[in-house]
Amino acid sequence: MTKKAILVLTVIIILLSIEASVADVTSSGATTNTQTNNAGSNTAITGGYESSTTYQSGSSSNTTTNNETNNSTNTKTAVNPATAPAMSVYGQDSCVIPLTAGVTLIGFSGSYGSYMIDEQCERRKKSKVLNALGMKVAAISVMCQDQDVWQAMMDAGTPCPIDGLIGNEAKAKWMKKRKKEMTKRSMTWND
Repeated sequence: MTKKAILVLTVIIILLSIEASVADVTSSGATTNTQTNNAGSNTAITGGYESSTTYQSGSSSNTTTNNETNNSTNTKTAVNPATAPAMSVYGQDSCVIPLTAGVTLIGFSGSYGSYMIDEQCERRKKSKVLNALGMKVAAISVMCQDQDVWQAMMDAGTPCPIDGLIGNEAKAKWMKKRKKEMTKRSMTWND
């Protein structure tokens, strides 16, 4: 089916849904009976009731009967349901966060579902696995990819590993790298 055909079909479905949702749900009707009798008998049957009037010859009577029926039913229109999809992550030890939403309007409803990956959580899990494998320096290096962890390690006097160096050698390398970056930035005289 082509995109144009799908679009036309979708528009038709939406219009039919809107038409059904705003259809008349009230019924009203009015009955007016006017009778005039100059002589004899007169019988009117209205809505299942019978009215009978008999007069003597030579008498006259004018009778007007107005029956008005207004039926109004406040019927609620059913709205299409929108149920957010059930997004499961299969386990509590996961770094995936499910995101779902649903919206309903008269004649239209829709829902959406997706996943978001928590990068900090993934970093902690990678570090935990590396540590469990006995690779403590690699585990710390993974955690040092977070700027806050890097700064905390530097403030504690245990700088993050760099190029296979640890301890004071790593600190000297970090300082040299920092100086090099600072000189690249100060290309103007008024810096």
